[in-house]
Amino acid sequence: MKTIRKGLSLLFKTILLALLIATLTPILYFAWRMGKPLPQPEFKGLTYYQFFEWRKMATEDAIAKYMASHPDYKYTGIGDPMTACYSGNVLIMSFFEPAQALSYTVAALAGMMPDELHPLPTGVTLGNFMPKWWDTFEYLFWYNQIHLDSFGSLVAFCRIPSNIPTPEELETMKLQHQVSAIPMVFPRSLDKI
Repeated sequence: MKTIRKGLSLLFKTILLALLIATLTPILYFAWRMGKPLPQPEFKGLTYYQFFEWRKMATEDAIAKYMASHPDYKYTGIGDPMTACYSGNVLIMSFFEPAQALSYTVAALAGMMPDELHPLPTGVTLGNFMPKWWDTFEYLFWYNQIHLDSFGSLVAFCRIPSNIPTPEELETMKLQHQVSAIPMVFPRSLDKI
């Protein structure tokens, strides 16, 4: 009886360890790859993280400009304008798009071929599954962010310019954005200076 319990306990621990590895491996792989420059020329050498950093700054600026030019406008949506404009995009790109890319990659592994509606990767094996999954995610990311021109939002205050910066221009923008944010954060203390 003790041998059976020990065997079941070992089997249970092995299954839990395998599930933990199967869950963490893609997360860690994607987190690592998101730090590498995106290969499409439209991204101008930005990484996934840098692209969303730029997009957040551009969205904040677009909202501020819209609110300044429309002083009578009152936002009546759920949450705040930043949530409406930016957070939904991050949620989709970070959670739903990897799942869509996974389904495309699994379908290609099962032998399905790409067609006009489904950009399935080709040559998928168990040995190259993670890189093919990433490549599919990267394609879907490019398609949704650039090809579909998601910069021209239907919501007026969410529209951001489509001029994606280079990594060097992004660093300059970050400094300018920090400097321009100081008066909004400490308006009274700066008046005394």
